[in-house]
Amino acid sequence: MNRITRERPPYRGRDTSLIISIDLGTTFSGSAWSLLEPQQIPEVVDVSGYPGQEFQAASTKVPTVMYYDRNGTVQAAGSEIFDPEINLRARREGWLRVEWFKLLLRPRGATDALANAPISPLPPRKPIVDVVGDFLAYMSRSAISHFRDQMAFSEDIWSRVKDNIVYILSHPNGWETYQHSQMRRAAIRGGLVPDTEQGRSRIQFVSEGEASLHWCMVNNLSRTALKVGSEITVIDAGGGTIDVSSYKVIGTGPMRLEERQVPDCRLAGSVFVTKAFENFTRRKLRNSSYGDEETISRLVKDFDKTTKCVFRNRTRRSTVAFGSYRENDPENDIEAGELIVQGSEMASFFENSCIQAAEAVRRHASLNFNSKTMVFMVGGFAASPWLFSEIKRRVEDLNMEILKAETMTAKAAANGAVNYYLDHRVSARVAKWTYGVYMNPVFSEWNAEHLRRRGDMYVDAASGWKFVRGGFHPHIKKGTVVQETQTTRLQLNDFFTTRQESTSIQVRLVRYKGGLTDIDWVDEDPLNFETLCSFSASIPASSLTQQTKADRSGACWACKYDAVVSFGTTEFKCQVEWKDAAGRTQSGVGTPVWNEG
Repeated sequence: MNRITRERPPYRGRDTSLIISIDLGTTFSGSAWSLLEPQQIPEVVDVSGYPGQEFQAASTKVPTVMYYDRNGTVQAAGSEIFDPEINLRARREGWLRVEWFKLLLRPRGATDALANAPISPLPPRKPIVDVVGDFLAYMSRSAISHFRDQMAFSEDIWSRVKDNIVYILSHPNGWETYQHSQMRRAAIRGGLVPDTEQGRSRIQFVSEGEASLHWCMVNNLSRTALKVGSEITVIDAGGGTIDVSSYKVIGTGPMRLEERQVPDCRLAGSVFVTKAFENFTRRKLRNSSYGDEETISRLVKDFDKTTKCVFRNRTRRSTVAFGSYRENDPENDIEAGELIVQGSEMASFFENSCIQAAEAVRRHASLNFNSKTMVFMVGGFAASPWLFSEIKRRVEDLNMEILKAETMTAKAAANGAVNYYLDHRVSARVAKWTYGVYMNPVFSEWNAEHLRRRGDMYVDAASGWKFVRGGFHPHIKKGTVVQETQTTRLQLNDFFTTRQESTSIQVRLVRYKGGLTDIDWVDEDPLNFETLCSFSASIPASSLTQQTKADRSGACWACKYDAVVSFGTTEFKCQVEWKDAAGRTQSGVGTPVWNEG
């Protein structure tokens, strides 16, 4: 047990509970679990030996791939697809192989980068949420099976934990609230939890960067003399994305950190290297006798499994196997059943990934001028000798020590996600954008900007107050360090001519993604505003107050309430609060409706 784990206190809950993490990867996925028993120090166990791995060395990662039959029913998933009988049935019965589907959940702004992504088609009339749900169901079954196989008296324990399993789902740094809502829907569709308020609360999220940080702290950083002020950067290089996150140590007893910079998420993972090779091969062999789909498929498979993984020197040639030694075509660099690829060509396949990773690391280094930053590379793509050496070379002028984690890192996020739940080392995070609400200010004759916008002034019929259209009021600004326990509130008012039995209030949370530091009006940069979500509450008539209209022509009813948002947690939390007739604070915690973004 290392230093970080020794700091972990015994579980203080009264009931035994099971925590399961699922790291849904673009090419490979992983899972881990921890049994929480009263007064016992929790430990994290990696899931291994997935279905289909019975006749090979048990692995903690499994391919993110499924076979669907013509009716849209899953017939095989993960390592099961390597079963010869499964593959024979797939060919005979026309099953559809679905992989790399995780990328379809990406934020809307990443659409252009996906043009080169090798995403397979989905089954007809099967939305992406259902496909993700199917794979989450497979991962959940595998984790539960592993847990029950590992535990003594498993039937007794299982009966106590089966109805309150907490799932931690990790995701790329660039994913936010809409992706959270989609993944939660997928978990419900997959049967992980019921579609109830209590069930939905058992799905929690953590970024892959933060999960990997927690993994590093248990497996690598504990051997390093961390002190207050130490800087840590984690590069999580996976199949679809390269995520870069940076943190600063703010306390050592126990260890506490805060984000230093908005995390980076680049669509530049290893699948894009494979796709670049595929495009190169199609161009090179299109006029030869080796340009058929079957040969291209064999070449891509060997490149992805072997050649890409061992490439380390641009001055040496690489080979990609696809046929027998009798296959020769000197004009197309085919010799003895292998395609010969020059080192410079190999390097070109990696180039965009290297550029994106180095750019992200440089952006994170720009805030640190005083101390040396420790940089840890994790993830399946981090095993690439070329990627590792190129990142080191391209940032060698910076005050950084770049290390590759000592143990297997392909599914660090799965293990780290459980450690995140148990240890919660990060206490503050950086706001990625400016967040706020559309709010029309009361018109003031003394405000020059209001006078300039007199054409947007209007009189509210209920209250008689004059307002100016087009206002924006921020909850929190981009780049602000937000404590996990911190909430922000905005006081809002609605006016009515009559007192209703209850008043339905809806608040729209807005995200500003532009470059202006201070912005108070939507028309200053209209294309960069978008509604992130809406949340609502029903406020009873007894909480409304009567007041005189601004023009003193009568009375109106005012509904005063606060829009309260927590931005410092891994998942935003929103609610409406108001005072009842006795002055007590009441709240309405409706389920937010998240818009795609």
